[in-house]
Amino acid sequence: MTNRDFYNAIMNADVNEELKAFAADALQKMDHTNEVRRAKQVEKATEKEAAKAPLRQALVDVMTAEPKTATMLIAEAGVELKPQAIPSLLKGLVAAGTIEKVDMKIKGKGTQKGYRIAAAE
Repeated sequence: MTNRDFYNAIMNADVNEELKAFAADALQKMDHTNEVRRAKQVEKATEKEAAKAPLRQALVDVMTAEPKTATMLIAEAGVELKPQAIPSLLKGLVAAGTIEKVDMKIKGKGTQKGYRIAAAE
């Protein structure tokens, strides 16, 4: 049973008014705390997205129809990133269909993931 369930049960039970008032006040405080937390999370997410946007745009600017690995993209874009950061930066664009994630064979290294501009159909 969560605190919210507990307070709702008290408010709906046949108890004195003081307990009902306490439960209603506790629910109101809980809702306010949750609202403040949500607002802070949205603010932080917006700040992170604003910081990632120029990096993402730099990567997209160097993409062509020919697939390139994360390391190639970083070198061509001239950004300070680790190759492991590329999938999370491009995830939204891959899901939207703007960029394709493909397997490409690299001599001496085997199969690696590559990124390219999606072909217009």
